[in-house]
Amino acid sequence: MNRIIKRFTGVFAAAAVAPALLAGTAQADDANTAYFSNGVMQCAMTGEGTVGCDLTNPMQIQYSFLPFLFSVRDIVIDQMSLPAHPTFMSGTSRTLPGGNPTLYDVRTGDGQWGPFIEHAGARCEAGFHGSFTCRAKGRSFSIYSGIISA
Repeated sequence: MNRIIKRFTGVFAAAAVAPALLAGTAQADDANTAYFSNGVMQCAMTGEGTVGCDLTNPMQIQYSFLPFLFSVRDIVIDQMSLPAHPTFMSGTSRTLPGGNPTLYDVRTGDGQWGPFIEHAGARCEAGFHGSFTCRAKGRSFSIYSGIISA
């Protein structure tokens, strides 16, 4: 059993590093990027439909295919072939100097539980009891009570 856990951990570690290795350089076209904040998240939606959030405090992330949680400082949806994932990159590439405007300030509409923003095919919205969800490229992540579900 211990051998299986070690193998699984090794496979997962390789899978976690792959997005950082495969990701391109940071989006340079800020003119077509929508920035906003929601609670402890500073988020950006690029003109090509990528959505990601820097977290001011680490949060735990859970995947339905993993039996454990781990801590992350950011979350991004940048590829259709991967679930929402952390990039493990240093810095706050999705945060404007002085912080992003609030979701309420840049919303494009109001949903059942709160405001939402849609940009370049991506959508993020405030939800029930302080939850927050983003969808892009056929993938999504949700945050509730300090836990990210992807």
